[in-house]
Amino acid sequence: MLAALICSASPNALDAQPTRDSTARGRRPQAGERGSGGRGFSDRATMERRFEARLNEILRTKLRLSDDQLRQLRAVSNRVEREKRDLWRSEEHIRGELRRQLLASEPASESRIAELLDSLPRLERRRIDAMEQEQRELARFLAPSQRARYFALQDEIRRGMQEMQRGRLGGSGDRGNRGASDGGGRPPKSAPPRQGPPGSRP
Repeated sequence: MLAALICSASPNALDAQPTRDSTARGRRPQAGERGSGGRGFSDRATMERRFEARLNEILRTKLRLSDDQLRQLRAVSNRVEREKRDLWRSEEHIRGELRRQLLASEPASESRIAELLDSLPRLERRRIDAMEQEQRELARFLAPSQRARYFALQDEIRRGMQEMQRGRLGGSGDRGNRGASDGGGRPPKSAPPRQGPPGSRP
């Protein structure tokens, strides 16, 4: 069930499926192409609903949640995810600005760099504060064991997504490396040096 959830969460899961109109014409849709009449948007909405339903089922089963607990958990998790995305965007903006300052043709502004560096620890403190607030909110309706299972499940899904991303990025490179070491690309083994009679010059 968890593997199915991770596959559904893949950003390429929807685009990899041909639309019904394209299949009827005997060809696969091109990149960025959608079916007629907004079918692509309808398919994406269907995928999102299936993802939500599967996620709710996993949470209910793994954490042994009641309907009221599940409703409260999803409300807290949606708010926390929005806050995490905002913090991530802020950090990406700061790091991008630091790169621009250091790589600019004119001399970098030391005061601006110091300001950007000082803002990174503040972001980290906001991240810790958000985590503590999440724990306090979850503690209102979840037992400690349920909270522990919830965070373990989050880590499991996150690791699964990272493994999928690494697999997609490294697949072609691994095949290229294997081609140079086996099959026709394997270099011939060098023969051991022949030894002459005793006393001869090598």
